[in-house]
Amino acid sequence: MKQSTIEMRQQRLIKVYDIDLMRQGVIDVYRSLIWTRKYKEAGTVEIHAALTSRNLELLQKGNIVTMTGSVESAIIEGVSADDFSSEITATGHMLSIGLSQRGIKTVVNVSNRSYEDVMRKLVDISAISDTNPLPRLILGEKKGIGGAVTLQVSYKDLYTYLTKLSACSNLGFRVRGDFKEKKFLFEVYEGKDHSENQIGNKRVIFSEVYRNLNQATFTTNSQNHKTHAIVFGDGEGTARTVVEATIDQTATGWNRRELMVDARDVQRDNLTEEQYLSTLIQRGTEKLKEYGIVECLEAVTLPNVNFTYKTDYDLGDIVTVDKKAWGIKMNKRITEVQEVYENGGISIVPTFGDPLPDTVDLTDK
Repeated sequence: MKQSTIEMRQQRLIKVYDIDLMRQGVIDVYRSLIWTRKYKEAGTVEIHAALTSRNLELLQKGNIVTMTGSVESAIIEGVSADDFSSEITATGHMLSIGLSQRGIKTVVNVSNRSYEDVMRKLVDISAISDTNPLPRLILGEKKGIGGAVTLQVSYKDLYTYLTKLSACSNLGFRVRGDFKEKKFLFEVYEGKDHSENQIGNKRVIFSEVYRNLNQATFTTNSQNHKTHAIVFGDGEGTARTVVEATIDQTATGWNRRELMVDARDVQRDNLTEEQYLSTLIQRGTEKLKEYGIVECLEAVTLPNVNFTYKTDYDLGDIVTVDKKAWGIKMNKRITEVQEVYENGGISIVPTFGDPLPDTVDLTDK
């Protein structure tokens, strides 16, 4: 089903606010808008518009842009103007990138709490209740999601650690702008399971059969894959505390891939022996999540072909991908969705599974 001209115009309208969430104006004519949503980290935005005094005034660094029909908002971080093309280009990240401006400046011990509780607690103590809070930031509605975890974290970048917890828990997080109440809401959320074998939700299948899997690109890579983390805690030499964490108990021989993790920074203060060992295991699990097998598929689709984007499926949902020509069938989470608005049309490019990172981070941030 094709969208009407009115629906297209509503989706393409860009609203601009300042950092205090006061409306500055709208942009409804531009060459291109690339709105990239991500489940486990901050997405990105890229706007190409005519080089006019009004657009220069609106598309300033630090201003916030949102789009009709989108739950996310983005902060403009870079602006370039080109006389030759008479075009202005604005780029930025979704609002959760602002959490990278704060750090976890104390030792936080958590025992048998949900991942959602942990993420909310870290944001609260680091960016809300801190002596230098992020203005207008509050905790959003608690959903009661995520499995239980025992961990200790100290002196880390807040945003980076949230992405690690997101990878471990398969929960998404975002900072949503409430433009009516003039607040930024930190929210943890979870996608729905729409795969073909589940019961209870509508099944969503992407396949050539349904003509909703076009220009597909499949990637799999195990070069950085690790199956077992050997975690070294306190002590010296042969007396050092050592535990093992694994994501594959059956991996042996060449299939067993070990990762050495230095967790000397984990302190025993106020922890029982069981809690201390659980904390070390959690540290190993966090690191292993950074070294998984890459298996992802990207494809171009239209928002209302067979299944309606944001109604039948959305960012974070698990769907079935069936690329019959390649013999590939898998249930994967939608970890990224790129919305491209250009030349009066819209295309949706979902990423199923986790893509290969641009770089391998060998530091323990």
